[in-house]
Amino acid sequence: MAFAPAVITNFFEIGYGSSLAPIGATGGGYILSKGTTSRVSITEDGRGGIFTTVNGDKDFDARTTRRAVDLFLSGTGCNPCAVRVEQKVSTPIGSGFGASGAAATSAVYATARAAGMVSSKRRLALFAHRAEILEQTGLGTVSVIFDEVGAGAIAVPGEPGEAKFVKVRVPRDLRIVTAFFAPFDKKAALSSEAVSERINRLGHESLRSFLADPTLDTLAQEGERFSQSLGLESTEVKKLIAAAKSAGASHASQNMIGYSVHSLTDADGCRKVVAALRSFGREVRVDTFEVGRRRAGPYVPSRR
Repeated sequence: MAFAPAVITNFFEIGYGSSLAPIGATGGGYILSKGTTSRVSITEDGRGGIFTTVNGDKDFDARTTRRAVDLFLSGTGCNPCAVRVEQKVSTPIGSGFGASGAAATSAVYATARAAGMVSSKRRLALFAHRAEILEQTGLGTVSVIFDEVGAGAIAVPGEPGEAKFVKVRVPRDLRIVTAFFAPFDKKAALSSEAVSERINRLGHESLRSFLADPTLDTLAQEGERFSQSLGLESTEVKKLIAAAKSAGASHASQNMIGYSVHSLTDADGCRKVVAALRSFGREVRVDTFEVGRRRAGPYVPSRR
C-alpha cells in the first residue's frame, strides 16, 4: 500500500524538450495534506491484465493509473498475470487537484512494493510522470509530489529528480478551502494552440514575478493574476472566488485547470469561508486542506 499527496496548481507554463514534446511544466501551487492511497495485489494465475477500482467504482476510467502501472511492468520486466489496484481518492477528481498524478504515483509505489521490487522513488515516479504526459492529464504534478512537501513553484521543468522546486514558508495555521462543482477536460484546453500560447506567456510572467520575491503572498497573488488573465473562469468559478474573498479569504483563484477554486485563509477564518462556499448548494463540494507535510511513499508498518 502507498500514498501520494494531491496538489493544486495556480499558474503554470508548459515545458518542451528539443523535439517540442512536453517534458513537464514550470509553475506554482500547493501540495495538499490529502491525496490518494493505493492498495495493490498481484496474482500469477487467473484472468490477466491491470484492474482498477477507484473509491469502490470498478468502472471508473483510471487510464493514467493503468498506463503508469503498465509502463512500470514493461520497464522493469515484471510480468505478473494480473495486477489489481484499489484506490481511495480523498480529493475531487478531474478538476485541478492533481488526482491523476497522485493516483498514478501511489499506484506505481504500491505495485513495486507488492512485487517485492526495491528501487528509488525517482525511478518509480518516472513511470507515473510519463503516463500523465501520454494521457494528457498533467505535466509537472508528479515531478513535485513524488518526494516533496509544502508550497512553492517549479522553476525548472523536467522529470522527477530533474525539475527544480522553489519552496516558500507556510504558516502552520494556513488552511486551503476549495470548492468543486464539475470535472474539466484538460485535453481539450491543452490541445488548443491559442490557449497554450496564452498559458505560456502568462505562466512565464508569473514565474518571473514569483522568483523575484518567492513568498506565499507572491505565489497566491500570481495565481490570482494568472487565473483572471487566462480567461477560463466560468461564471460559477467567478462567483465562488468572489464569495470566498468576501468571507475573508486572503486570496482565491481557479484551480489549474478545473471548474473549481481554492482560497487561502487561517484556522480562525476557515469556518466563514467554508460557510460562504457551501451556501451555493449541494452541487458544490467544499473541502478544507492543510498544506501537506507527508511525503509520498509506501506505508511503513509502525514498530511497537
